[in-house]
Amino acid sequence: MSERSWFYALKDSDLKEGSMEFARVKGTPVLLIRKNGTIYSLFGKCKHMGCRLSKGTFSDEFILKCPCHGWEYDIRSGKYQGDEDEVLDMYENKVEDGEILVLL
Repeated sequence: MSERSWFYALKDSDLKEGSMEFARVKGTPVLLIRKNGTIYSLFGKCKHMGCRLSKGTFSDEFILKCPCHGWEYDIRSGKYQGDEDEVLDMYENKVEDGEILVLL
């Protein structure tokens, strides 16, 4: 197994409170969401049919809804609300020198 490393995702200033942004990080689709001052980093495509989750919406209850077929995920855990065994990969992140970095 290869060692994990930190990679640039986007500028911290590009991710406003209450918004989400898609980034391709070393070939991996990553969705970054800033909610209540916390940055969440999740795999950017739905487990159902691979739809791009950045086109979806998220609610005050931390629920991200896929734009294609309505699958709902908790952005804090990546868990699909219809079957908690279905989970989006989550990525650790940090802000350093004005950049959001993701651990892959």
